Amino acid sequence: MPPSRKKKAGPGVEPTELLAYRVLTLSQLLNRGIEVILDTHLGLSVRQWRVLLCIATRGAQSVQDIADFCRYDKSQVSRAVSEMLEKQLVVTRPSPTDGRRVLVDMTAAGYEKYEQGMPLSLARQERLASCLSPRELQTFDKAMQTLIRQAETLLQEAHQERARTR
Repeated sequence: MPPSRKKKAGPGVEPTELLAYRVLTLSQLLNRGIEVILDTHLGLSVRQWRVLLCIATRGAQSVQDIADFCRYDKSQVSRAVSEMLEKQLVVTRPSPTDGRRVLVDMTAAGYEKYEQGMPLSLARQERLASCLSPRELQTFDKAMQTLIRQAETLLQEAHQERARTR
């Protein structure tokens, strides 16, 4: 194939034209950037940071509740919580309303990491949003909400289809 011709993925589709490809590219860039910042300043992974965010805003939560909020698999949250237990950033305790559930809560050290991290997170958000006008940001927020709802629907449909074919 001549070097001037791009190899296309499928029948005439350039991957960079796919909406999901572009959203995932943005997600990966943002994730890598915050990964470096969190590791440099706090010694935390992105997953650990998101666990702290969830607990700080919602109080003690079960691993499954944290996974649902963060949109992670339960195993990913369990691993992050185990690492955070070793760092003494979180503690676990039985749920007062359901003896089968274990709740994850922040320690004073975890809350201190959260307080150190929030200014970094907010500054990064402000810097990221600074390239958009207020109107563009409002439009983007609305589009993101719509796309998230649609992605949730598509995920449910994919799970239903998989269940039918098994």
